Amino acid sequence: MQKERLMVRWTADEELTELLRRYYSGEGGLWTAIREHITAELQRRGIAGARHIRFRRRDDGYEVIIEDASGYEPE
Repeated sequence: MQKERLMVRWTADEELTELLRRYYSGEGGLWTAIREHITAELQRRGIAGARHIRFRRRDDGYEVIIEDASGYEPE
């Protein structure tokens, strides 16, 4: 039996949106701040464990998409 994977989505707040805009514009050194922002939100929501992090560009900012990465094995 396969374990159901958790997926969480939310709209990035203004601070994260600005970090992502700068990151995707090529500014270096921002990934740590982005990760810290995501980690703080996951902790606030009581979510722990390995996660895949994705971002989807929207007209008004970014959608944050977090997927469970437990059991992930690289090829």
